[in-house]
Order: sequence, then structure tokens, then C-alpha cells
Amino acid sequence: MLKQLNKKRILRDWPALQAWLQPQVQDSKVHTVSLDIFDTLLARIDTPEQVQRSVCRKVAQYLGNTFKVETIWQARQASEQVLRQQAVAQGLDYECRFSELVPVWVECLLGAVNPDLVAFIIRTELELEGLALYVKPGVVPILQWLSRTNTRLFAISDMYLDSQYLHGLLEKFELVAYFDAIYVSADSLQCKYSGKLYQQIAVEQNLDKSKWVHIGDNPNSDYQAACAQGIQGVWFYEKAALQRIDQQQLAAKMADRASIWSGRYFFSVLQNRLQALSTERDDFYFRYGRDVLGAAFSTFMLGLQERLQRKPVEKIFFVARDGYLFQQMYQQLAGPKPEDEYIYLSRRVITAASTVDGLTHEQARVAFYNPKQQGLRSVCKVYGLPEDCLQPLATRHGFKDFAEPILDWQDARLLAFLADQEVQACIRPVGAKHRSLLEKYLEQVGFFAHQQLAIVDIGWNGTVQKFLKQAFGHRADFPIVNGYYFAFVPKMYTDFGKQNYCEGIIHDSRRDNACERIPAEFEEIFEQGARALEATTVGYRETTDGIEPVLKSSQAPDRLAEVACNRMVAAIQEGVMLHWQQFQVVQHLTDYKSSDLLPYVYGLLERAVVYPTREETQFLTRLVHTEDFGHDHVLELGRKALSWQDLLHPQHLWQRVQQSAWRYALLDSIPTSAPNFAFRMAYLHSVRK
Repeated sequence: MLKQLNKKRILRDWPALQAWLQPQVQDSKVHTVSLDIFDTLLARIDTPEQVQRSVCRKVAQYLGNTFKVETIWQARQASEQVLRQQAVAQGLDYECRFSELVPVWVECLLGAVNPDLVAFIIRTELELEGLALYVKPGVVPILQWLSRTNTRLFAISDMYLDSQYLHGLLEKFELVAYFDAIYVSADSLQCKYSGKLYQQIAVEQNLDKSKWVHIGDNPNSDYQAACAQGIQGVWFYEKAALQRIDQQQLAAKMADRASIWSGRYFFSVLQNRLQALSTERDDFYFRYGRDVLGAAFSTFMLGLQERLQRKPVEKIFFVARDGYLFQQMYQQLAGPKPEDEYIYLSRRVITAASTVDGLTHEQARVAFYNPKQQGLRSVCKVYGLPEDCLQPLATRHGFKDFAEPILDWQDARLLAFLADQEVQACIRPVGAKHRSLLEKYLEQVGFFAHQQLAIVDIGWNGTVQKFLKQAFGHRADFPIVNGYYFAFVPKMYTDFGKQNYCEGIIHDSRRDNACERIPAEFEEIFEQGARALEATTVGYRETTDGIEPVLKSSQAPDRLAEVACNRMVAAIQEGVMLHWQQFQVVQHLTDYKSSDLLPYVYGLLERAVVYPTREETQFLTRLVHTEDFGHDHVLELGRKALSWQDLLHPQHLWQRVQQSAWRYALLDSIPTSAPNFAFRMAYLHSVRK
């Protein structure tokens, strides 16, 4: 007989449980061990009610939204109540059986039987339960140890799911083989809390209660009720687990208020799943991809899915290089979806092809947006024009230094240079060659073979989409193009032509929403996180196998600097992909739309960009950024932090701030966030729609 029988026994973790149980087993004082299932062996990333409400949303979709979700939920509650009361009237416990509940629920809802809907509900609830559950840490080792001791082992639960369904869940988590039998209250409508389920098991299995230990998280049904039957009950009290359950319930309740709370709830569920199913890694870039960029990029991909459902296309082109990660994420989507292809385009090759009719003033000034622009030399690099042909002509028009920055875009010399027919005669043949190769490449990838297509890229000005239309919009087979961008800030262009649609999913400056402007404060980190590891496309060449892209030389100065950062970028993307994998699961559970998540995502990005931690500043400023507009420039994402002495020289300070890719990194050494807030407010007041 156990000396501890009916003595209050509280254990707080699996090692403590094994330490207490081991001598009892070795001395043959314990022959039988039973364990509660839910919140003991298996934990949840969300509450049971939220899973059941998710089933109701799926039922509403299945029925074509002819019923409100709340109506379906109330029908379930009413049906469950009827069955539980019937069980009590028969002298059984207040319990019901899922296999009986679903047909009653369906008939209550529809007024008629519907076997197909019954099967759908059962299948859906089991699927969602499987997604919401995970094996708690420490469970498998204790089960492995018990299985080696010749101790009889049972899994017991007060649960509405029939044992056949519960068996399937435990089988999914590879726990079934450890148990001699699985008992659930739904089968006999007798529960642990009344003691009847313990009595049933003792009789069926011919157990000696004095040598039986039962372990579970409920102090009433797992401890007190077991002790009342002469079984040693053990209350498995995990304070952190109880706090997690309380937080889940609070988060779900607050989510009903919408605003940022919906997103906070969603990402808290996702965080629970990440913590349960993945191993923590001591790699800053991986964690930044998982915890920061993962949320932003995954919400973007959800928004892209929604738009493709509303406005179907025949094919999706993910634009090199910054569309690379989005294609990897897109290809993980389950179910039917449009064909996709990675298309080797860049601003350099698109703009070069647009000069077939010469170079306009509007086109030329595009090169001057670069803060490191070198006047006409930049124009030649951006459009792939020959300097040796144009330099003498520039001298004729007063340009003594071909690399002289042009700050006045209405410079009379520039206007005269562009009006010179000799200049245009030098430009047009080069543009024609670029355009011919680009056109052949686009035909090869099927760009003109579809009436409706989408292009997906990081953003920002829509240059590729703008110049594609400008260069080939005259073709009768030019498709309707839907450009979907992470952020769209059309500062350079406003007219994209007919049937050429553009939208920024996370940020679109035309919406004039101050909250969503945060990506524009640090564009480079989003480009770095999304880019391919290969070099940018600088042209095309014709081979026997067709047209193939020409990438920037591996020996180019900016490419060498970029390659040195590829390991960091790869780690970021690995983190993003892990986040995306779990994001899809949680979205399937919650049915949230991107609009539900965006307020929280904006807050998350504002924290990361405007108020970075010292660690974030230290590691992210090691990255270098290059651009695909023909230059070999490297843009450092952070420079030496500001000091209090810089405040004594306002003009110099302002120049540093203006030239910085990430102005908030300059504030790293200042031990207060007040300057960050001031800079953010200044930006919001100065930015134009």
C-alpha cells in the first residue's frame, strides 16, 4: 500500500515526478500509472473554445455563408446542452459524445440530416485540434522511462471526443504506443470528476487501486476525485502553464475589440506554436527574420493571397531580386494557385530598353534620385549608354566634367544636351538593342502569352512595371498587369498607363495613412531580407538555348561587399520561412485577414525601426546595401552613432541625418528614446503624400 495514499501530493515538473515515482516503482509499491491527456501530456497554442469557433467559421464557409458564424456556434452550444442533460437524466455524468453531437448539431442548424456536413465537421475539428495541440516538453522521456519499468500505463481524459478520435490524435503525436489503453469520458459518459471513470477502469483492467498513481493538472478531477477512489492522485502543478492559459484566454477576449488586439492575439498564438515546435537558435539574423521581418512578410503574403482571390490572374511573376523570398513563400502555399515564375528583371535592363526612341528629360532625371549620382555618368550607367560616344557631345554643351553631379534638374546644359539630335542618334540604337533582347526574353518566359498577370516585388516606385508598359505597351498582346508590392511609394512616376495597376499591400503612400509609413523609414532592411543571394541582372545575351540573363560581375566592388553579407541574409530568410510556416497554420485556425493583422504589424515595425535595441543596431548595421540601377555604390546601413557633441553643430547633424539610410541607428549611443520619438514626429510632419 502506498504510504502517500490520500496525502496531498503536488509536483511541479517531470523530473520531480520521476524522482518521486521511481522508488515507488522499484519497490513494487506502484504497478499502475495513469496520466491525464489535455494540459498534462498535450498543451495548446489556443483555447478549446477558439478551436470550436474556428470550426463554426469553416462550417459557415462550407454552407456558402448562408448562416452567420454566431448562429452556428449557438446551435452547437444548444445541441451540446441537450445531450449533456440527457446523460444526467439517465444517471450518467454531464458529458456528451462528439459522434452523437455533430448529427444533432447539424439537424438543429439545418432542420434536416446532412451526412456530408457531419463528415466535414468531424474531419475539420480533428484537423484543427491537431494543429492547436503539441506534446509538452519532458513528456516523451517520462513515458519512455515508464515503458521500461513494466508499469501498466493508461491515458485518461474527461473529453467530448470519442476514444477513436482521441486515439487518432495521440497517434499523430506518436504517443499511442506508450499506453496499454486510452479511456475517455465521452465513451461511457462517465467522468473522472465523479470518480465513475476511475471505477470503470479499475473493474475492466482488474487494477489494485492501492498501487495505482494518477497524474494530472486538475486539482479536482485528477487529485481529489482519484484520492476519493483510493488512488494516489498527483496534482501536476505547472505555474507557467497556468499563466500561459490565462494569457491565451485574455488575448482571445481582447481580440474581440479589434484594432491592434486582433494582431496581438494572432501573433501570441503563433509565438506559442514557435516556442513549442522549434528549437531556439543563438543567431541574431535568424531571430530577426523570425520575429520581425517574418511577421511583416507573412502579412504581405496573406494580403497577396486575398487580392489574387478577388482578382484572379493566369500567372505570377516574382521580380528579381527582391521578389525572391516572396516566391519561396508563395510556393509553400497549399492548394491550387496560379503558375509562378522568377523573372530576371531589374531597373537597369528595363530602363535601358525604354530608350529605343531616345532619352527624355523625364527619363534622365531618374538617375539623379540617387544621392551619390554623378550627373551624366549616372545617366549612362542607369540606361546602359556608351560614355565614349556621349562624352564629347556633353563637352560641347558645357559639361567639363562628365561625372559632375547635376543638382538643378532644369540645368540649361542638360536640356540642350537632350535636345541635340546627335545625342539622341547615339542613344536610340543602343536602346533598340536592349529592347530587342528584353522583348525576346519576355516572350521566352511567356509574359505576352497571358491576358491577366501579376508581378510581385518589394517596391518602391514601380519602376519595372512603369517602363515595361512604356517599352511594350504598344503591343496588342500586352497583358493587363497587376503590380503587388510590399510598399509602393510612387515619388518618381504617377502615370502608369491604362490597365497597369499598382498597389502597396503593407504600405501605399496614396492611402495617406501615417501609421503604415514605417517601411519608408528603413527601406533597405526589407530589401535585404527579401533579396536573392545572386547578383543583380545587368543585361541579356542570346545563346543557342535562348535568351539568358547576364548578372553583375562577381568582382564588382559592391558585389564583393554583398557576398560577404550573404550568410546573414540567408539566416534572416531562414527565420522568415519558419515564421511563415507557422503563420499559415495559425491563419487556418483563426481565419484572420491581413487587415486584422496590419495595425499590430505597423506597431511591431515601428518598434524595430524607430526604437531598435542595441543588439539590433549592432548587427543590422553590418549589412551593406547595393542597388540595381547601374551603379557600383555600396550603401552602409549605419554609420558612427551620434554623440551629445553632434548636437552642438546642428547643420552638420542635419546633413548626417539626411544622408543616413537608417537615421535611428545614429541615436544608438544616446541613453533615451526621446530623440527617436522626435525624429519620427519630424518625419511624419515633413513627409508628403
